[in-house]
Amino acid sequence: MRPPPAIWAPGAQVLGYTVERQLGQGGFGTVYLARCEGQSCALKLLHLKRVGERAEREVSILTRLRHPNVVGILGHGYWPVAEPQFAVIAMEYVAGRQLDTWADEENPTGRQAARVALDVARALAAAHADGVVHRDVKEANVMVRTADGLAKLVDFGIGDYEGARSLTQDILPPGTPDYRSPEAWRFLRSQRDVPGARFTAGPSDDLWALGLVFYRLLTARFPFDGPDANTLTEAILSSAPTPPHEVNERVPSVLSAVCLRLLEKTPEVRTSSAQAVCASLEEALRGADPMWDVPLCEAYDEGSATTEGDGDSFEKWRHRPRHRPRRGKRAAREKRPAPPADVEPDAVAAASPHVTTVRVSPRRIRRPRAWAALALAVVLVAMGAVLMRWTPRVSRPEPTRQEVAPSGKSPQAGLAAAPIRPEAIAAAVALPATLQEVSATVMTQPKETQPLLFPSKPAKKGMGVMARAVGTVAACTALACPGPQVRPAPPPEPCPKGALKAMAKLGIDIGDKHEAVFTRDRPQFISVREGPAQVTLYGDWEEMPKGTVLAGRLIVRDRVYGRLTLATTPKGDSFPVCLEVYDVQDGERGMAREPGNDSPSSARIFTSERVKAVSEFE
Repeated sequence: MRPPPAIWAPGAQVLGYTVERQLGQGGFGTVYLARCEGQSCALKLLHLKRVGERAEREVSILTRLRHPNVVGILGHGYWPVAEPQFAVIAMEYVAGRQLDTWADEENPTGRQAARVALDVARALAAAHADGVVHRDVKEANVMVRTADGLAKLVDFGIGDYEGARSLTQDILPPGTPDYRSPEAWRFLRSQRDVPGARFTAGPSDDLWALGLVFYRLLTARFPFDGPDANTLTEAILSSAPTPPHEVNERVPSVLSAVCLRLLEKTPEVRTSSAQAVCASLEEALRGADPMWDVPLCEAYDEGSATTEGDGDSFEKWRHRPRHRPRRGKRAAREKRPAPPADVEPDAVAAASPHVTTVRVSPRRIRRPRAWAALALAVVLVAMGAVLMRWTPRVSRPEPTRQEVAPSGKSPQAGLAAAPIRPEAIAAAVALPATLQEVSATVMTQPKETQPLLFPSKPAKKGMGVMARAVGTVAACTALACPGPQVRPAPPPEPCPKGALKAMAKLGIDIGDKHEAVFTRDRPQFISVREGPAQVTLYGDWEEMPKGTVLAGRLIVRDRVYGRLTLATTPKGDSFPVCLEVYDVQDGERGMAREPGNDSPSSARIFTSERVKAVSEFE
């Protein structure tokens, strides 16, 4: 499950830090890039109800570990101050890439792979010497710094240390199943029916995981495989991995041997300590020859660009033991050359029947004619509005003058994130209010007793709008008003990690739409501000139950765009989604702004909308 919604938009002030963008999201929290006094940092947001004492555990571990290959801590606090619901940990920002991404893009040599593995081993040696076990060593928790290739071990969120109180009741501690050691699986099989049985992970479990990471770094594949979880577990328990230098002949045999010692089935035979791994790798690097500077994998050539039906796919070579995998930047797709300057556009259109060519005359339109055309259009629209008064109309419920007002509080920035008392910031969007303005944070869940109403949007009064339009035209004609200031739509951005998979599991296809509401009260116009927001699902949507809260953020432009990235069901289960908000009336992306608020950061909208499943935010 993902943590409940708490989305910080770029520019938000949190504990003295200015949020710039989201870096990633995991099972226990979200990490943001932020800045304070010119220094970049990573802000980790942890939901207290989800992690419990684990936030304090991570702070304690990072505080006691000070090592060049371990991410550093800058401070911590709680947010918001009035009713703390999140722990915030400010950490050193590692400007680089996750290990798997770095390996795929850089196609490292044997020397580079050994140095990265050595960095991780040094981090583990420092942790183990202080009684700390990471318990989640994997590629995603190793960052390779772009500036110098230094690797740092990050995310001690499920780490443990000697003497610490147990925080879970499960037979196995938290961790990534594919990286669990054979001894953990053996314990689970033998003790699953024993009440109170608990497996305690130790340094040897971290070393096993390091062996898996090193194997994949050398060969670009996992040493154990299977069509299902049971088969994979059986392979981990009983199958000997193919030596890396046999899978990939460019792997130095000495590195292959170091890797295999880490993958021994029992801790007694496995490499004894992370410090011993460091010694082995340091010795191997001292004896390196020029072949260590050859990339471990084949590079993509011009004929291996990513296209449909690419014969050089991963699946073709992954089961061929002596065929080296490919890494590095792929060749770009071939682009169709532009036509020569002397070729007529009509000839190009004839050659490409699916392309429609629109020829625009370069003649300038004179201003008097433009105003005449506008005046004529206004007259025609006015006549249409008069006729509309004689046309029967379907009556729709007229909303009461009841609005949702933004919080009256002003954002507050506290002191820099440090191990001292936290500071609060105001919510960006308030929840329903009646005649009085009642502010609430975006974390407030809707009341289950209130019925969901999904009405049609009230019809606007044609003559009133027309009268304002004619008045505006007359005023601008006399005063020569400038054209309207058009604010562009927000730039594209990718979906959260795991969102597409989560929606597909629920039976929601890309392009599907469903109704949602901003409030569970009667239909109304509401005032919203740019920043965090949440809506409620109206009715069941495939396997997503009604009443699910969809959280994300609003972006105020000439329309109000909504990007929803997290769903929380009425039972409390949370998972990532990728949903765009559409206007229920005009069907366009984003919601139409209603008259009455021309602010660049807030707007009036109607409470009902549709949400659409997308593969990325346009």
